[in-house]
Amino acid sequence: MKITNRTMIIVFFVIIVLGLLFAFRENLKWRIVAWYLGMPQPQYSVEVERDIMIPMSDGINLAADIYRPDAQGPFPVIVTRTPYNKSNPFHKYEFAGRMFASQGFVFVVQDVRGKYKSEGEYYPYINEASDGFDTIEWAGTRSWSSGKVGTYGFSYYGSTQWLASASGSKYLKAMVPIVTSQNVYPRWIYNGIYRINDILVWHYENALREARPGENVDWDRAVKHLPLIEADDVLGEDIPFYNDWIFHPVPDAYWERISVDDKISRITVPALLIGGWYDYYLDLMFADFIRMQQEAGSPEARRSQIIIGPWTHVTTSKFEDVDFGKQAGFMQQIGTILDWYRYWLKGEAVYNFSLGPVRIFVMGKNEWRTEKQWPLRRAFNVKFYLHSSGKANSVPDDGLLSPKIPCNESFDNFVYDPADPVPSIGGTSIYGSAKPGPCDQREVERRDDVLVYTSEPLEEDLELTGEAKVVLFASSSAKDTDFSAKLVDVYPDGNAINLKAAVIRARFRESLANPVFLEKDKVYQFEINIGAISNVFKAGHKIRLQISSSNFPEFGRNLNTGAPIGMTSQMEKAHQRIYHDADQPSYLLVPMILSPN
Repeated sequence: MKITNRTMIIVFFVIIVLGLLFAFRENLKWRIVAWYLGMPQPQYSVEVERDIMIPMSDGINLAADIYRPDAQGPFPVIVTRTPYNKSNPFHKYEFAGRMFASQGFVFVVQDVRGKYKSEGEYYPYINEASDGFDTIEWAGTRSWSSGKVGTYGFSYYGSTQWLASASGSKYLKAMVPIVTSQNVYPRWIYNGIYRINDILVWHYENALREARPGENVDWDRAVKHLPLIEADDVLGEDIPFYNDWIFHPVPDAYWERISVDDKISRITVPALLIGGWYDYYLDLMFADFIRMQQEAGSPEARRSQIIIGPWTHVTTSKFEDVDFGKQAGFMQQIGTILDWYRYWLKGEAVYNFSLGPVRIFVMGKNEWRTEKQWPLRRAFNVKFYLHSSGKANSVPDDGLLSPKIPCNESFDNFVYDPADPVPSIGGTSIYGSAKPGPCDQREVERRDDVLVYTSEPLEEDLELTGEAKVVLFASSSAKDTDFSAKLVDVYPDGNAINLKAAVIRARFRESLANPVFLEKDKVYQFEINIGAISNVFKAGHKIRLQISSSNFPEFGRNLNTGAPIGMTSQMEKAHQRIYHDADQPSYLLVPMILSPN
């Protein structure tokens, strides 16, 4: 076929028109995104460079994609370092890159060492401090860089921020660590208890250079396998760093290498911490925030802020059993994140510090509120004592929560069988077959090994915001066992929604460093720290406390034998007693708020 000049002109014209339409569509898309998220309208179109190899100090090269404004610059830089593939659509790196670049930032997203297109061998967390420092130094010295670098990221790629933050790069000026913490040990191993569902699934899916999906794995069978040290073998692979974690159940030098919570004075840049009420990092993030405010190494770093929403670890706010309203979504925070970077990296006075450093979503009331500190000084602790006639696990409404101090009451008892643990319904675990977040608890409350204590219906709204805990007088037939607690909001229709769960391992009741076993049937006082909460129990609702000895597989089972954790499959039943009388008054301690501010 003969191609005429006229045909070539028409083809050229069509290509130009299509290009303009595509550009217009992309421009319109980002204008709509900016409007919806409450951000300034985009200033730049975006150029993308793929698979740029960034040299580390030991000669290893790490692959990065770079999103840059289509202009001369220079521009401040935002760095994200991830083990989950810089091209992964689930983690929305492309969205973040184009969004930040359109607003006048260079966005660098990098595969961490040993992952995807980066060179080297992968081992969780261990290289992130040095590689993060090298990457920030590189980003701060490019021709398109203004020399001011921020970091951004969720979970593991939030940890990469903290681990690099204490290394002292002069180019690092601000951080946004989301659903993460300065110390990863207590995220994975809670009070000496393996979060076995998350540990096992995460290691299996992420052990190799490229992630492998676990859709066809029988996770329920896998997480039940004993001993824990062999659970990865059941999945068909012996994972070295999974084994290392099982060999190190308590904090030691192994974990200290990947922690910065004892290096806060070295951190001189401010952090905008963002977390969720249904995220397993929640209490760790509040601790990080308090340390930053009190111990950070510069006045700027001590201006760190924290935002907590009604989210799970993956920042979900939509749930079957609870509706938190239109303002609950995580995406509404993008404008705040952008303002944080504009303030610290561009010097634009757009971030409002005057309202206070703590912004929380108050569940139940379902609204955002800003506070001056955490915990709230105006909160005062109220005790709700446990009461029953000894049948809190068998007779509906026998277990009572009341401000009245108990007198002579029978203890409650139950048998904890590790072979048949109380199943986790809702909560913080996100992996495998877990269903995270707020869920109706009535299924587990029908079990004989779950004690249920419930208040009378509230006559008016009651806000609990702050730190909650349970003081429990209990005994066991076992030399080691667990006691679990779960705080629940009971609706007038009977729907029982979990707010927060906690577990204590008896051998670690005094400290993780010096385990002490129990004497058979001796009564001990246990403090179970439920931790941070913010919820308005509406008029007509009830406050409920569940007491048991398991919450599996969110928390690993205690086999009740006292054997080394993770190394045995032998188990035995434990006969548990919970006391609530004048001499042994078990109670729930909650932070009550009388006025909103």
